[in-house]
Amino acid sequence: MTPANRTRLLNSWLQQQSGDDMSYPALHGFLCARLTGPQQPDWQTPLQGLLAQGRTATLDEKSELALAHLIEELQVQADAGALSLPSQCRLSNDRPEQVFETSHPLGQWSYGFSQGLACWPTPANLNDPVTQRRLRLAAELSLFRDLSLARMLHQAAASELPFLDFCKRQRQQMKGALNGLLEAHQWSLPQEEPHTPASEQAKQWQSWFEQANACRSPQARLVWFERIIQDAEPRFDDPFWQGLEGHGWVAQEARPLLAAWAGRADCLFELGLLPQARREYEALLARCRLDEPGCRYPLASLYAMTAEWHALEALLTRFDEASCALLYSQALMWFARKEPDQAKKSLARALASNAHVPAYLLGQRKLPKQAPHYWQSGSRDEAASYALQGRTAWLAEGALLWLRAQAK
Repeated sequence: MTPANRTRLLNSWLQQQSGDDMSYPALHGFLCARLTGPQQPDWQTPLQGLLAQGRTATLDEKSELALAHLIEELQVQADAGALSLPSQCRLSNDRPEQVFETSHPLGQWSYGFSQGLACWPTPANLNDPVTQRRLRLAAELSLFRDLSLARMLHQAAASELPFLDFCKRQRQQMKGALNGLLEAHQWSLPQEEPHTPASEQAKQWQSWFEQANACRSPQARLVWFERIIQDAEPRFDDPFWQGLEGHGWVAQEARPLLAAWAGRADCLFELGLLPQARREYEALLARCRLDEPGCRYPLASLYAMTAEWHALEALLTRFDEASCALLYSQALMWFARKEPDQAKKSLARALASNAHVPAYLLGQRKLPKQAPHYWQSGSRDEAASYALQGRTAWLAEGALLWLRAQAK
């Protein structure tokens, strides 16, 4: 059974059972919640708890086969730690607020996940760190169920981002949160006390970061990042990182070192030392699976510069998000692979995410000498930041004429 036929059959069955209340993404979210819960799911009654109380989940023969096919696929993905949301569960850059409309696929997925979450057993101890982590990840995955919940989580996170930018970042992290639930039972709080740096040392590191940010050249910045790394690296041994199991960012005392590693990788990239930069970025992605330092964006451009399209495709699959840097990298990848339909479709999505990029890539707008430190989604600063990293790859693939024609 093909995925398209499976989706069509299950959508048809859901419409018969619930009217327009639910669609395939809601079913997908529900099954993911059952699959990632603290207990093994009961696949004898796979839909128990999905429909409103009093409604029976009677499946016809074809729908039952489609459901079994979907469950089997999700189990294979879960075993590989590679669960992901359906492709239609994207967050629009033009009208991100529409995600909270009842018909939106991403909102439907979160609604379905919350229905599956209600099937989880009542926690025996809410103070248990594993339980708290599981519930936090579940709350992030239920974020788009309704607007009031999303605003409440935004306030609780005390995020400096505007609400809609916060929502975009949370969407980018949903795949990591979903797969994080699969490993929640193995997780434990990091041992912070032996590694907590003295306040004076933290101030010293902060001073060196400020010195690095004040430098105009990557060579000069690299000196300060190396100084932080040499001072901080011996404080965190291999067992420390192994205990975090790819969630290094949760250890606050290690964040300065992670940030310095990311800064060093950026400097190596700017200096054209691409193999060294690649090793640094990939090592950081292993230590921070959710990529809080943001290494995926320059790494996507690096893969494009070196024409490593398989590596880029794997990165885009891992971080399935509608961000400017990844969408333009994806469009270039399909162009280089001579897939014009895919390239055109990806470029349309990239232009919708940030329409300022072509002007910088085509030389119609002057690039700054240094990448902006901060930017908002869809802004000129974001476009300039991507163009500084990605323009070499577009030139190398001879894609600028195509970009000019498509952008018109």
